[in-house]
Amino acid sequence: MPILIRYVLILSALVLAGCYGDEEAPADPGPATGQEPEKQPDQESWESTISISRDGNPVAVVWASYLAHYIDESKVYLRDSVHVDFYDREGRHNSVLTSEAGVIDEKRNSLVATGNVVVVSDSGIVLRTEELRWDNQNQKIVSDVAVLFTTADDTLVGDSFRSDPDLKNYEIRNARGVSRRALPLEPR
Repeated sequence: MPILIRYVLILSALVLAGCYGDEEAPADPGPATGQEPEKQPDQESWESTISISRDGNPVAVVWASYLAHYIDESKVYLRDSVHVDFYDREGRHNSVLTSEAGVIDEKRNSLVATGNVVVVSDSGIVLRTEELRWDNQNQKIVSDVAVLFTTADDTLVGDSFRSDPDLKNYEIRNARGVSRRALPLEPR
């Protein structure tokens, strides 16, 4: 996987270099999340896409306005608008994530998204939070900060969130909110 990401970044950098010719490349937009190292990145790219696959099937397609790749850390920092399309194990599209910034950990093939994170499943479920982690090893979406979770029948607020990639089997800590479902009441 890291070889694929490096290939895409190198190819993107070559295309960008060819596009600018004698003109100046856009100025470095500066740090966005505060997590990015102080040193210069090994590779930079603007308006680029990274494809992540497993066994020939797409897992995610990540687009960011700006990418900074640090080879020694095995991390790619994303900022100034991030858009991720997620796919299920059979390669079918199942959700879209948008955020202000993020970090891809190439060793774990995981993603941390930060700043106005919104995940919308193809079934219409919406998750909003300020930070969200895609745990690729366990195939889980995790947020350890406040979340707003909306389905066709429920609007829930919680202190943390854990779910499968489809947002169908989820756990919300300290959930509270409104439900439009008829719930059977048991006599006391």
